[in-house]
Amino acid sequence: MLQLKGLKKSYRGKTALRGLDLTVNDNEIFALLGPTGAGKSSTLLASAGLIDLDAGRVDLAGRDVTESDPGSRDIAIVFEGFNLLPVLDVKDNIAFALRSPAFSESEGEISLRVGRTAELLRISHLLDRDVDTLSGGERQRVAIARALVRRPVMFLLDEPLSALDLKLREGLRAELRQIHRQHRSTMLYATHDYHGAIAIADRIGIIDGGVIQQAGTIEDIYRLPANVVVGRLVGSPSMAFFEAGIEDGHVIVKGARQRIPIGEFGTVASGSGKVLLGVWPEDIEVGSADAAGASTGTIYAVDNRGFERAIQVDTSGGSFRKVVPLSMRFTQGDACSFRIPEGRGFLFDAAGGRRISQAEGAR
Repeated sequence: MLQLKGLKKSYRGKTALRGLDLTVNDNEIFALLGPTGAGKSSTLLASAGLIDLDAGRVDLAGRDVTESDPGSRDIAIVFEGFNLLPVLDVKDNIAFALRSPAFSESEGEISLRVGRTAELLRISHLLDRDVDTLSGGERQRVAIARALVRRPVMFLLDEPLSALDLKLREGLRAELRQIHRQHRSTMLYATHDYHGAIAIADRIGIIDGGVIQQAGTIEDIYRLPANVVVGRLVGSPSMAFFEAGIEDGHVIVKGARQRIPIGEFGTVASGSGKVLLGVWPEDIEVGSADAAGASTGTIYAVDNRGFERAIQVDTSGGSFRKVVPLSMRFTQGDACSFRIPEGRGFLFDAAGGRRISQAEGAR
């Protein structure tokens, strides 16, 4: 459906895209996950034809649209800002594109499509309201409805839910997923919200520094994270990293008692020297300070979550966060132990951050 090849873009000397490559398949929701400044918005704007590229190619539905104007691409885009027209009521805001020269639908068809879309997004009762009387969540639904009513080749969603509260975000994510199921729409969804990405997407692309660091299903990414950047952006909590070294065929974490045979990590590209040991927090065993054979740490912080709690553990080799049951009654400043089970974790180059171990971390 959408292929981006070697996209490059700079703004006043500041690079936003550095040869970005990305493929979004027909009828899938693809989430572009990354922090502020990673290149998410520039990727969507380039796909829509709203910025001029310094280099690269954009293919949409089998044709090269790199030089095509935005109106000819048949793409609908929803921004974080609602961009509604205050002089029009809700119904006319949704219908606005259908009355443009590019579509020129009959009023009967417009009324039918606006009604169906409003019903789908549960805003039928708002159609006669002025947009400045709506709440933030209602305005975002109207903005999404205005895009959906067009039935374009593809939807581009740029942080469309980030300004909403948690319950509204969860509700709208579920409705977007339902729209996708009913209409088999193709969507490129940009977000910095990890939970939002995995809730809605079929596949995820981790973007940072203007390039795609890794793309695949969340299961693929967990199984073999490509580099340290991916580990830090994926998961809740994200991957734990420990300073370590390779000596005499073992991985030794700084300040830890464990010596992990390097064979547990499969083939390793570098046989000695400094590395980072990355472990998903779910795999780290935490216990009392006197646990036999374990390494020691200190509870730096405790966040209660009602039925569970999240703890941050400081160690000589690095700190990590982990969700634990309420039965583990840690308080700030307590000593604790931690242990990394054999066959868990990945080795990364300490300087460049690339993964150098080839075995999949057992889960």
